[in-house]
Amino acid sequence: MIALIRSRFPAVGLFVTLLLIAAGSSAETGKRDSPDKVERGAHLYQEYCSACHGKDGVGEPPIPWSIRRPDYITAMPLDESSHAWHHGDEQLIQMILKGTARSRIRMPVWDGVLSVSQARDLIGYLKSLWSDRILTCQGPRHMSCM
Repeated sequence: MIALIRSRFPAVGLFVTLLLIAAGSSAETGKRDSPDKVERGAHLYQEYCSACHGKDGVGEPPIPWSIRRPDYITAMPLDESSHAWHHGDEQLIQMILKGTARSRIRMPVWDGVLSVSQARDLIGYLKSLWSDRILTCQGPRHMSCM
């Protein structure tokens, strides 16, 4: 099938091939990554994320409502104590690289600083902080398996 696509649509065929290679080079939602990917992700986490999200992804302590500014958001935990695991790998990568209107209030957009591959490494590290039970429930399964 891929050969047929390549012969008729060379640019699309190349794109499909690259997607297949990229998909095969990382774990998927609900699966653990290789130790070397986790190690690379741990280094990236230390460099880019730990200042706000804390050592081992524990996040910032909550600020009491009585003294908190309404427009200030704390860096959420990325370990299993919060809801990062409710999202699939691709959603987490998009959050790292592009953010959302709310997250961009405080969190830098890392697109152009980090590659997709590096974002995948970061996700591999984050998933290493989760128990097997939580990892099994990652992403769309989170509502039905807890």
